[in-house]
Amino acid sequence: MFVSTGKFIFEKLEERVSKGGNPFRLVHLIDTENYQRLEFFADNDVKVTCNEGQPCKVVLIAQKMGYSTSMNCLTVSPA
Repeated sequence: MFVSTGKFIFEKLEERVSKGGNPFRLVHLIDTENYQRLEFFADNDVKVTCNEGQPCKVVLIAQKMGYSTSMNCLTVSPA
């Protein structure tokens, strides 16, 4: 597992449906140090205890997907 050390702001948790009809969720973050917006796939049991617009700490898990590695979000908690 990986724990964030940067300064992030929780933007939102978005629910979507793929072209194949499979539901999935995305966690959207704002990186205030690098002026970037980041998004990660949410784990099935993601726990979000942070309010939108609030500084947060993120825990990610690395999962092998074919020949690449995917980072899925496990928790979003207040910083």
